[in-house]
Amino acid sequence: MNIQEEKISLAQLLMETNDPEIINSIRKILGEKEPTDFWDKLSPEEKAEIEAADNEIAREKTTSYEKFIKNHI
Repeated sequence: MNIQEEKISLAQLLMETNDPEIINSIRKILGEKEPTDFWDKLSPEEKAEIEAADNEIAREKTTSYEKFIKNHI
C-alpha cells in the first residue's frame, strides 16, 4: 500500500469513529507536527531587540564585520 492509499485508509477510519479519545489523540499527534514560526516563541524583549536591529540596518547604522572583528582581536 502506498502513502496515498494509507492516508485514505486512515481518513476513512477516522470518519467512522465516534471515539473522542481517538480523535483527540490524532489531533495531538498531528498538532505536534505543525511547523511553528520561531517569532512566536520569542519573548517581547527578544522581539524588541530584533526590531531595533532591523531599524538600525534600515538607517544604515551598521558596522562591517571586518571593523567589528578588528576592534575585538
